[in-house]
Amino acid sequence: MTSKQRLEFTTFDVFTKTPFKGNPLAIVKVPLDFTLSQSRKQAIAREFNFSETVFLHEGEQKTSQERRIDIFTTTEELPFAGHPTIGTICSVATDPAIDSKGELTLLTKAGPIPSKFDYESFIAIASIPHNVHVHQDRLERSRVEQLCHSPENRPYDDLLDKWPTDIGQYRTFPVVSIVKGMSFMLIDFPQGSGQLQTIRVGRQLTYADAVSLDEDWLPSFLAPYFYEILSHKGDDSELPEPSIGEDPATGSAASTLGAYLALQSGQPGKTYKFNIEQGVEMGRDSEIGVEVTLDQTGKAVNKVRLSGTAVQVTEGTILV
Repeated sequence: MTSKQRLEFTTFDVFTKTPFKGNPLAIVKVPLDFTLSQSRKQAIAREFNFSETVFLHEGEQKTSQERRIDIFTTTEELPFAGHPTIGTICSVATDPAIDSKGELTLLTKAGPIPSKFDYESFIAIASIPHNVHVHQDRLERSRVEQLCHSPENRPYDDLLDKWPTDIGQYRTFPVVSIVKGMSFMLIDFPQGSGQLQTIRVGRQLTYADAVSLDEDWLPSFLAPYFYEILSHKGDDSELPEPSIGEDPATGSAASTLGAYLALQSGQPGKTYKFNIEQGVEMGRDSEIGVEVTLDQTGKAVNKVRLSGTAVQVTEGTILV
């Protein structure tokens, strides 16, 4: 019988300080001298059955400030994702076997992600790779109803009527990519409507036919992101409450939403701060921080920073 390699893993709940809240994440440590095939990584991600699983590759030295990561859903590899980024930063920073000094650059398919970890607040801050693009095609209101249709949902006729309309009944919603390969349909509810928590998006949805992404932006992960602006705090802070189907906290979608809202305001050189609550209706309360700085034209994004905490829940080994 061929001997199997034992790989260490940990699981974290991300965007929370409380176990069993936030968004679960599995982190599998890959030794320097060991290679995992794409198919094996995909199989391991399916075995964990979390929204994402990270494969954290060992650095050349314990003091290495760079770590390569691969991010997998249960069905595909992603170029970047927010809660795996924050969870991995917290994992490395709190691992006694790694001397990170609170500074780390994660090497992802979307590009390098410089980060810092505050040992007093236990908050990880990541500079998110971005190439923000608002697609020409917009999601039609009729398609939203089809996407949301589920036996778990109450009838959507009344809910759709609560949305303000662009031209009569032809309400449409933007489709935005934070980077190539990571796109979201941003569906807003009227402020104060209290309707967001009624959303229950089933797992078996096909979004590919909902909209057409612009040329050269395919292939791409594509999902709806429902949100409601709960309050404005000062001139530069908003508190959106979003939902993305079965996911209690989604940093990449939160970053996309923050970038889009900042661009809609469009003040040159300004930094916008967003405090996002998500997953409350699922019993997995999450808190996500997003800061977006526009360039001096106000028409493009200069910086995107994602912040949050994470708490370890389990650890063990997996045989491969």
